[in-house]
Amino acid sequence: MKLANVVIIENENMSRIGAAAILSETGKIQVCGVAKYGTEGIEIIDKQNPDIVVINTDLPDISGNELINIIKSKYESIKIVVMTANSSRDAISAAISNGADCYYCKNSAREEVGERFVEAVLAAYNNESWIDPTINRILIENFRSKDAPQKDSLDLLSEFSIKEITVLKLTASGMRNDEIANKMYISEGTVRSYMHSLFIKLGVKDRFNAVREGIRIGILTFADMKIEQETTQETYKKLKTNQTSKGDKKRTNNEREGWAA
Repeated sequence: MKLANVVIIENENMSRIGAAAILSETGKIQVCGVAKYGTEGIEIIDKQNPDIVVINTDLPDISGNELINIIKSKYESIKIVVMTANSSRDAISAAISNGADCYYCKNSAREEVGERFVEAVLAAYNNESWIDPTINRILIENFRSKDAPQKDSLDLLSEFSIKEITVLKLTASGMRNDEIANKMYISEGTVRSYMHSLFIKLGVKDRFNAVREGIRIGILTFADMKIEQETTQETYKKLKTNQTSKGDKKRTNNEREGWAA
């Protein structure tokens, strides 16, 4: 298996050293360069031509978002993973708008730091988008912001990837995350990433409302909801039976009342 080549541009010494160590220990990723400054990072990228560049947006010599833009303009195929403690709505939106593929927040819980960081880098290597689950609430609020332009269903539908739609359809059919992972030959963490992305784009907080919103905008149909359909049909039959029983009982009571009169 070809190792993913990564360049890390991070001005904080401990974060830079720690990030390089975490990635190298996976056996799937090779750190081919590290830099403290953005200009230094560009020189390394020109020499190494990495698959992925990890960037802290708060660099001392150049704006991280400007750096993302420069890299994407020169090397369209290079994937960008933002690694920052800045989880403000404006910072997230700016990074993604400038071309960041994945956004990792250094404020993650200590026991999840390594796991999530590696997950973000591997997602980028597999041409997938990844957004740290800890900042989903911020993005959902941004999605629902009154200042944000309103989108119609067709505009919204075009924002979903084929894999995101597949995950949503399998969710609608009643599959759990581990079952979806096995079905799609991806990791369960990647499934969670797709789900988080779906929640953000659909403006919902849970799987049930994601499915409901998916139906509303046309991503899903009731045919995708096999389990729900069966339940609905069963419930409908029971309801009809109860209504018939009530109707028969009411007619019997009326007959009795008429006879008594």
